[in-house]
Order: sequence, then structure tokens, then C-alpha cells
Amino acid sequence: MQKLIPHTVMNDEIKLLPQGINDFARIRRENYYYVDKSAYIEKIERDSSYMLIVRPRRFGKSLFLSMLESYYDVKAKNDFDMLFSGLYIGEHPTKWRNYYRVISLDFSQVSCEYDNLTTSFYKYCNNRLDEFAMKYEDMYYPGFAADIKNEDFTSEKINMIARRAKMYGNHLYLILDEYDNFTNTVWTLKGENIYKSITHGEGFYRDVFKKFKGNFDRIFITGVSPVTLDDLTSGFNIAEYASNFPEYNQMFGFSENDVREMVKYYISAGLIKADGENFIDDFIEIMRPWCNNYCFSYDSFNENEPKMFNGMITTYYISHYITKHKFPEDMYVPNAMIDYPKLDHLIRLEKDNENLRRNAIIMKIIDNGFVYENIIGHFPASEVVNLRNFISLLYYYGMLTITGTRGVSCKLSIPNNNVRMHYYRYLQSEYDKYLSVDNSELRASFDNAAIDGNYKEMLTFIAVAYKNASVNRNSIEGERTIQGFYMAYLGMNPYYLMKPEIELAHGYGDIFLLPDKRFNFVNHCYLVEFKYVKTTCEPQDETDAFEAAKAQLAVYSSDKQIVKMIGSSKLHKIVMIFKGGDLVRLEEVF
Repeated sequence: MQKLIPHTVMNDEIKLLPQGINDFARIRRENYYYVDKSAYIEKIERDSSYMLIVRPRRFGKSLFLSMLESYYDVKAKNDFDMLFSGLYIGEHPTKWRNYYRVISLDFSQVSCEYDNLTTSFYKYCNNRLDEFAMKYEDMYYPGFAADIKNEDFTSEKINMIARRAKMYGNHLYLILDEYDNFTNTVWTLKGENIYKSITHGEGFYRDVFKKFKGNFDRIFITGVSPVTLDDLTSGFNIAEYASNFPEYNQMFGFSENDVREMVKYYISAGLIKADGENFIDDFIEIMRPWCNNYCFSYDSFNENEPKMFNGMITTYYISHYITKHKFPEDMYVPNAMIDYPKLDHLIRLEKDNENLRRNAIIMKIIDNGFVYENIIGHFPASEVVNLRNFISLLYYYGMLTITGTRGVSCKLSIPNNNVRMHYYRYLQSEYDKYLSVDNSELRASFDNAAIDGNYKEMLTFIAVAYKNASVNRNSIEGERTIQGFYMAYLGMNPYYLMKPEIELAHGYGDIFLLPDKRFNFVNHCYLVEFKYVKTTCEPQDETDAFEAAKAQLAVYSSDKQIVKMIGSSKLHKIVMIFKGGDLVRLEEVF
């Protein structure tokens, strides 16, 4: 493992950052920094013996389950003080601590290659069940491990373990991580028919899954979405679906207070040098647009609970600052989200008559930054083609989050710049099918706009690229598409936090480029207003459009929010007028 602390300052007292480590016992034994989530053990025990929580990738689900295993495992009784001393649950243990024989399964370890899927699934499950039997044999009978190993079928191993547990008074706890990992991959990349072959009827996953209910005293399941469970159980009845319960909103990820305490710790350890009394506030404000703003419960939003930070991305930023004494030049972390093939396939699922609508909703989300819709609690994979379900799936994947309400609907918004960049990269991959953009020339134009205030080269370059794309694909046209195209490529600009459709006084500004606080040499910011006229319009129509944009920018630029955000940087108010796909006027107004 690559150490995160420089050798010159590392010692036994300084806690390492556990980047990529999901083993709770290792984190505690080896003195890694741990954000205490143990108070949730009490809540879980009060609420349900069988529970499912879904969250997006990289939110700390696996580490939480590892903590549960350490807490409930009867074999870890002698390590309780070492593992939980100083944590909430160490001071407030429940009566069920170290009470269970724990079976822990992580289905992200199952190969997603369809040709080997059945073999991989059974091999993984059988190995884990054999390990369970060896671990707890002394609590059953001599030869128990051999009997389990000699049983060929996973479902029969589960039955035998459960039957013998009842005979010997052993209580079983099943912890299942990433329950939908390989099934989601099969579904998105291989199609509905193959997916159904493993989750319906006599499918191997369904056959094993139905053995869980009734054979365990407690079950805790995590995944990314409830879709697979709905298919596996034909009624969603194996566990309490607690994902949207407000009391679990902060179970995964970091609150701002968690992040603040982490930064304070590394300042006190001498690994982060605090320059100025507002250093921690500024430090968090730099990270916030890139990894914060998640809310997983409508009630939590109404109660104004703190928004959650993505734990993996936050840890990455802080560890980078410790080792390099600065934030990464590129704050985008691509492996924190759903990958492109899955997103692309979700849009192009089998029922092609709906894929244009799904693509349109992606464009709407990119243009506006949000969409109004209710979150659907659960639905089978076959119904993902339904537009409302598709939007809910984007929420489950972390591509949208709760940011408001409108009547009975939720306002589901792009959470942060990492997710926004993921949308933009998807758009770029679409545009790349029709044109080739010289990224080196585009990057040079970003430098000129940020350092010298020369915006024309940057905005004209993208206009020419758009025109070339329009020539190759006539359907790329219209004002929303032009703006989306600009957002896709301006989103690559490393110097700015792009805020499309920013809500300002009496309206919404089209694009606002706010300097990233990491770069103190960027003294120029941009507020851009797009106007569109028909190819058959008269000159006066262009003039009217220009004057309307100029008036809007005058109002927007005086908004208190804008004045506060730009600080000492120079604000350039830019009007861009397009006739069809052609940029016919690009002008700064004063």
C-alpha cells in the first residue's frame, strides 16, 4: 500500500488516512483516521432485524459493514476494547455486542463476465461459507467444517449452517455488501433477458437469495439501487428499506463537521500548514463544490440537516494536500461515479422508442442543473425504461440529489462539480462521434482567458467546433443544444467553477465562470448570456436580442450573490448571439 504520510513526519502517533481501506479492524489496529459511525448501531437495532440501505458508490458502505462485523462477531469479543475504545458504541455497547456468528458476503468480488458468472458466484459463496464453518467449528461440533465443505451446493450449505445453528443455539447475522454489483453490470451491459435468467424463476442468484430469509436472526444489506432486490424477492419483502429514513441520512459519507475535524487533526499533527485564521473555512470551501451537497432523505432536507460529503473523494483531496501541500490540479475524480458504458446503456436500453426521451432528460439536467420528479422507492429492472424510474435511478447512482421541493415533487439536482463533469464527459463522448476537437488548442485558450482576460479565443474556438459538429449531424441544433455544447467544453476549463443556469435577481444567468480559489493568479471571471435568432431574421431582430441580453446582464451582475462570489476578480459580461448554428455576434458589454 502506498503510504499517505511523508516518511519525514510519519510516526506511531499520527493517524494515517485510510484511502481505499475498508477493513475496520485494520484501521483501528494500525491507527488510521476513522470517522466514528458506530452510534448507528443502536438505531439499527431499534428499527429492524432485516435492513437494506442503498447509497451511491464510494460512500463508505463497505467500511461500515466491516465495523458491524467486528462489533457483532462472537469471535472478536476479546478485541472489543481495542477496536471500539474511544468510539460511541465502545462507551454505549448494546446487549447484542459480540453475540452472533457472522457470515459476511461482498458480491463485488463476483466476476461480472457472463460466461463465468455462475461459476464465479458459486465459487465465491462456497469459499466464504467454508471459511465460516472453519472459523466457528468449535461452536458447532468436530467435523462441522468438513461437512460444510463436502456439500456441493451453496443453497444447501446455507441450509445446513442454519439448521445446525438452531440445534446448537447459535445466532446468525448475515452481512451482504454490494448485493446488486454483478447483477447491475449484467443488466446494463448484457440486457434484460440475461439479467432475468439469473434473478427470476430458477435463476441461480434468486435460488440462493431466497435462502436468506428465515435462516438468519439479522440481515444487513447494502447496494447502489433497490432494483435488483425488487426482482429477487417479487415484492421487496426481505428487508426494511431504510434508505430514505432521515435518521440514516448521515450514516454514509462525511458531514461538514466530520471534514472540519479531520482537517483540524492534520493541522495539529503538523501535516497541514494553516495560513491565516480562516484557513479551515477556505480549505473546505475549495473542496465543497467538488464533493459536497448530497442529501438522501426528503425529511432531512426539510429539517435543514447538513449536506453530506462523498467520503472517498474528500479523503483523496486531503491526502493529496498532505503529500503535495496543495490540492490536485485536476479536481475531477472519474472513478467515483457510474462509468460511461453503463450510463450510455441506461440511455439506450432495449425499448428504443423511449431512449430519445431519456437522452432529452439528460440534456435537460445538464442545461438546468436539476429536474423535478418524485423518487420511486423500488421498481423492477424491466421498468427502468419508464422515464420517472430512470430519473430515480440517476438519483440512486449519485448523479442527482435532493435539493428542494415543488409541490409534491422533489427538486433533484446535480450534486457537485465531480458529478457535473461526469455529465459533461458523457456529452463530449457523444460529440466526439461527430467531430475531433484539438484539446491542446482549447487548453491554450483557457489559459489566455484565465490569465489575460482574452475570452474571445476560447468562446470562438468552441463556436467553430459546434459548427463543425452541426455539419456532420444536422440534429445538433437549437438553443439548448448550443448551450449544452458550451457547457461540455467549458467544463474542461481547470481554472473555473462553472455554474450554468445560476439563479440570480429576476432570472437565471446562462453560464457563470467563477475562478477556482486554488488559483490566485486568475483575475478574470465571466458571465455569459446566449441569444438565438432564426436564420431568416432581420438585422433588427439581432439588435433586439443583443439589447435584451445586455439588459439582463446589467441586472444579473448587480446581484449580491455575484458581487460576493467574484471578490476582487474582474467580471466580464459577454453576449453571444447565434443565428442557426453560426455565432454572429460576440461582444463584451459594460
